[in-house]
Amino acid sequence: MYHQVPFEISKQEDGLWRVEAPGLQGCWVDEPTLAEAISEIQEVIAMMIDIYEEKGSPLPQEISTKADLPLKATIPVAVTEHKFRRVSKPAKNKRR
Repeated sequence: MYHQVPFEISKQEDGLWRVEAPGLQGCWVDEPTLAEAISEIQEVIAMMIDIYEEKGSPLPQEISTKADLPLKATIPVAVTEHKFRRVSKPAKNKRR
């Protein structure tokens, strides 16, 4: 079972990334990198959904449940937070 949960992303004054699922009260995380924040919010959302299911409560209207993949989503990427090497073009030889 897969759930599509809307979430919001912001950068706090202290430099931490905040990711929150406004449809799930109190469901937010603050982490130093966007990747960590997205990973953590998935864990917190899973715990919240488990609590709803344990209590037999219906999930908030914003959350949709799917039996199969594929799900459609967009994913934010902060390029500056990823370690990769850019290949620079070699300088052209100048003739004199």
